[in-house]
Amino acid sequence: MSDIPLLAGFGAALLLVCEFLALAGMGDLKRMLFWSTLAEAGWVVLGVGLGTAIGETGAWMHLALQVVMRALVVLAAMEIVRANRSSRLSDLVGSVDRAPFASLMFGFGLFSVMGLSPFKGSFSKFVVLYAAIETGHWELAVVGTIASIVAAVYSITTIQRVCFERMSHGILADRPIPFFAIRPGQWPLVALALATIALSLDPEPVLALAGRLAGLGEGGVPQFETAWAPEVLVPYVGGFVLFAFGRFSARLRDAGAVALALATLGLVIAGARSGDLGSLFAVLFAAIGLMVTIYSVRYMAHSHAQNRYWFFLFLMLGSLIGVATVEHLGSFYLFWELMTWTSYLLVVHEQTPAALAAGRKYFLTCAGGAYVMHFGILLLHAHLGTFEVSEIAARAGDLPASVAVVVVATFLVGFIAKAGLFPLHGWLPDAHPAAPSSISGPMSGILTKAGIFGILKLLFVVFGAATLSRMGSAGGLSLPGIALIGLGGATFLLGEIAALRQDDLKRLLAYSTLAQIGEIAMMIGIGTEAALAGGLMHVVVHAAMKTLLFFAAGALIMRAGGRRLSDLAGLGRAMPFTSACFGIGLLAIMGVPPFGGFVAKFLMIWAAVGAGRIDVAAVILAGSVIGAIYYARVLRVVFFGVRRREAVAEAPLSMRLALGVLAAFVVGVGLWPAPLLDQVALIAGALTDQAGSAALPALRLDWSLAAAIALGGSVIVYLAGRGAPRRAGVLAALVVAAALAGVILEADRYDPASFAFALLISGVGVVNLVFSIGYMAHGHAQNRFFALFVAMIGGLLGAVAARDLFGFFAFWEIMSSWTLYLVIIHEESEDALREGTKYFVFNFAGASLLFLGVAILAVGAGTLDFAELPEATAAMDPAWLAAAMGLIFIGLLAKAAQLPLRIDWQMHPAPAPTPVSGYISAVLLKVGPWGILHFAVLLGGAAAMARLAAFLPWWMPAPLTMVGTVAAITMLVAGAQALVQTGIKRLLIWSTVSQLAYVLLGLAIATDIGVAGGLFHFFNHMLLKNTLFLAAGCIMAQGHVTSLDELGGLGRRMPMTFACFLIAGLSLAGIPPLAGFASKWLIYRAAFESGHWAFALAALMSSLFTLAAVLKFAHAAFMGPASPKAERMHEAPAVMLVPMALLVAVSLVVGALPGLALVPIARIEAALGLPAIVATWAGGLPGAGGWNPLVLTILLGMSGAVAALYPLLSGSRKVATRVHACGVGDIAPARMRVPASGLYETPERLIRTALLSAPETDEHSHA
Repeated sequence: MSDIPLLAGFGAALLLVCEFLALAGMGDLKRMLFWSTLAEAGWVVLGVGLGTAIGETGAWMHLALQVVMRALVVLAAMEIVRANRSSRLSDLVGSVDRAPFASLMFGFGLFSVMGLSPFKGSFSKFVVLYAAIETGHWELAVVGTIASIVAAVYSITTIQRVCFERMSHGILADRPIPFFAIRPGQWPLVALALATIALSLDPEPVLALAGRLAGLGEGGVPQFETAWAPEVLVPYVGGFVLFAFGRFSARLRDAGAVALALATLGLVIAGARSGDLGSLFAVLFAAIGLMVTIYSVRYMAHSHAQNRYWFFLFLMLGSLIGVATVEHLGSFYLFWELMTWTSYLLVVHEQTPAALAAGRKYFLTCAGGAYVMHFGILLLHAHLGTFEVSEIAARAGDLPASVAVVVVATFLVGFIAKAGLFPLHGWLPDAHPAAPSSISGPMSGILTKAGIFGILKLLFVVFGAATLSRMGSAGGLSLPGIALIGLGGATFLLGEIAALRQDDLKRLLAYSTLAQIGEIAMMIGIGTEAALAGGLMHVVVHAAMKTLLFFAAGALIMRAGGRRLSDLAGLGRAMPFTSACFGIGLLAIMGVPPFGGFVAKFLMIWAAVGAGRIDVAAVILAGSVIGAIYYARVLRVVFFGVRRREAVAEAPLSMRLALGVLAAFVVGVGLWPAPLLDQVALIAGALTDQAGSAALPALRLDWSLAAAIALGGSVIVYLAGRGAPRRAGVLAALVVAAALAGVILEADRYDPASFAFALLISGVGVVNLVFSIGYMAHGHAQNRFFALFVAMIGGLLGAVAARDLFGFFAFWEIMSSWTLYLVIIHEESEDALREGTKYFVFNFAGASLLFLGVAILAVGAGTLDFAELPEATAAMDPAWLAAAMGLIFIGLLAKAAQLPLRIDWQMHPAPAPTPVSGYISAVLLKVGPWGILHFAVLLGGAAAMARLAAFLPWWMPAPLTMVGTVAAITMLVAGAQALVQTGIKRLLIWSTVSQLAYVLLGLAIATDIGVAGGLFHFFNHMLLKNTLFLAAGCIMAQGHVTSLDELGGLGRRMPMTFACFLIAGLSLAGIPPLAGFASKWLIYRAAFESGHWAFALAALMSSLFTLAAVLKFAHAAFMGPASPKAERMHEAPAVMLVPMALLVAVSLVVGALPGLALVPIARIEAALGLPAIVATWAGGLPGAGGWNPLVLTILLGMSGAVAALYPLLSGSRKVATRVHACGVGDIAPARMRVPASGLYETPERLIRTALLSAPETDEHSHA
């Protein structure tokens, strides 16, 4: 400090001490004004004391400005004190009611003193600070910056108490301030206000006069501001015009606002440049601004102070566009401060205590960050002599490393504060809920993005990678990059975890914004071309998604009258359009397809893995699972909660228009991402000076004809089926039948295995949809049910037909995320909602593992294309290949419900309508085994497995051996669990898990017989398990029956259902000569021949469990005396019986002629490059020891026919006999029946002890 001029040092000390005294004395307005005025004198002394012409110029300019502005503040304060008869700040609450004009002038003056006003504000303090930095006295500039922050604290607190707080907080009852009701004694205030406006708009005359007094030559003071562009001036000046309009006609003002927003967007688009960062953000700001304007027309129609709202909204919009487009750091800072000030006034618009507290926190955080950034701007100019961004970028490398570090750090403080990154995030979760929802949307969507824009411009436009690397690096990342990854990760996890705990919808969405901003920051920190493209993609998509969510939330809250989730329960039914848009926003922000959030998320994960930051990708995916939990909770409450209040109306038209446009954009980007991807790729290439060096993947959905028909048809089913349930069912069946035709027409698109699977997906889908027409005859919302069922099938068809990893995973998510969730919870019971949500989260977690594996595979192979994968993976690093294959297989095994990857103690019977449960068990879960076979071949088949086996540690078994071991354990555990169940669907679901393990075991053995057995059982189980579920559905459709103990004697009442169930069940248990025996026989044989005796024994034992479970079901449900509930039941209608009979008939034919299935299977094996079995159409099972079931089938069929015809031909009559009871005649028939829970008591106790399984207590829902 020895080289600091004494007078300058005294001025700095006076400034800082007086500011702190003003802060301490702000409880009394007079005391605060005295000390703050003395602090302004400190600025003058500091400027003069620096001893430079620039310093003196700043001092004299500041003195002149403060004389006028302080006089305005003091005169207004005097009137306020007189009106309240007190100068204590606590007594001045309500001054806006008692002295409205004086309060307005006081607030305007005090903001002007701070350098903030709608007329730009003064920059005399900047000149003094610049002089201190230019002379090398950084310490004095730091003191001035600290003093400015302290002044902001007491100034904003005082303004809020005097100008915004009211004695009564009834918002709708507030009176607008009568701006033009001015008394004669207030004319001095008017004169001073006009002088303040003139000095703020054009400070150049005062600056020139001060320069002459200080002896400053031409060009001695930097040009702190440049001319404003039309796209900035139009909305900014338009805000004043709208304010004037609003004094006379609200309708004219509102129409003018929409026209002004449209004109602004048009000007921005006209001036936009392709591949330019600022243009992208300017268009984004203007587009969201237009949506805010349209939404606000009706949202703010009954609010107070509407003119003020529109005024500051357009000033904020102009400031945002200025931030994005200006190339001069002085003007950039001006727009930055105006953006903060105007948005603050919109945050506090409702003037509630919560709004004022949140606004104060927001203003102080962002203004404080801006003051720190301003220090960096002046420091940069002092060293390079320019504010022009292009010139700074060209000469940034000339900066001393220490100066560069300080500049970057100060800028980052300002940008991080605005973006809401940890640790300067505290304002965001308070400000978003407190602001009107019309402002919460853009705050989340675009105001936080201004901070992101600043970070991008600073790091990649102003400085660039070369300059940043001189500041230090580690792991290939610059220190700012490392900091952003760390802060972004902390913000992301903090936001996701905090959102999970919220019950206030707007606060939940605010914390979610924190998480999304953290994701973007991590991408910027990685800094590769791909990462920046992913981050920019997410910037745009998130702006639309989060604005959509806040707008929809605002509409829901407006109608419900509360923000808590419980207040919004069931509004989805009352406000269908608003809630549909809200649902699109929720699904999009979860990152599920076909919405824009999925594309951005995929690109970010791909980019993180490509940069070697698998840890970042894993953090994003883990946080996404947390997000799925709370978003699913919101979805569940809003759409399926019970509405306990009066009916409500839909949102007004203008609000719905904004919602519809935003929702359409989110869907459009998901379906056609290429235009936006091309733009962000150009910008990312320009930012990194590596345009095209790392071409982005072609992220587009390659629609198969079948998937397009099914997913497009699902929309038709929903719309055409409204009010016509049967028509919805028929249309659904016809759509999937058309999808089946699409599969056949595009046969060349598929490999043989996928073609066969696609045929089965659509064929069985038609069967189940026809069955559903009868099953759902008395159900609710049938058009929704059938539409979602068809959409789920469409997702499955798309996954099977995919030609690349992106398409595969996108359709996988369509199939296993929202469509599956919504169809499972169709009944909307509490159990269905709880267990369906659990299943959704479980699927989301499993898909996240699959996602990471897909990303690692794509990066390691250098391609997403399936056709290129076999060759590419042959050259992959074994470590990457092992990681990719391991994660993919884990995700696929999770879908197949295999231990230990499933939370089995939470697995309960399905709440879904039984036809869907049957389809899930019979078809949808098969995508797991199919995927394992598909990827095993894509990754190189046996050669890849051998490479991995050699790479793995000695103690780790080969990949397929691990799969086989998991399958063997699963089939035993699940088979035993099925045996001890009494729930109708619970028994069948446990059995499904066991049978899927057979399929996986056959594929894992990997011999020709083993793969053939696995694929044959794949087909058989699809027919047989579906039949069992449909038979259960025939029973359950007739009453609320969930337990086998409630049934009995249905065989005589439902003979066709009984016959279908028994044939399918015995076949599944492996009873010859039925089809199930043939497939299991091949698996047994393959296990023994390959030396896997333990696998074979597990398969044999599990078959015994299956047989016992089937007989238990048949005995309890269909045999013995009829139970009371069974007495009321009858045979199912033909629309339900025919689909079952068709499945059984196909199974019987294939059982007699296994070649019908084995010949296609042999072709599949050959096409996949696997050893193929030898099979013929009419032949028996292949290989030595194979047998032909046809003869035995014929003999058994003849015997059965004779047995059936004998009573008819012999003329014998049916005779009913009593059960032999050893002479006891007073036992009721019901007591003589052995219930399901009474069978296998000893084995059940043994199994439950071994598996640590508790007895069943009730029926829950599907897992």
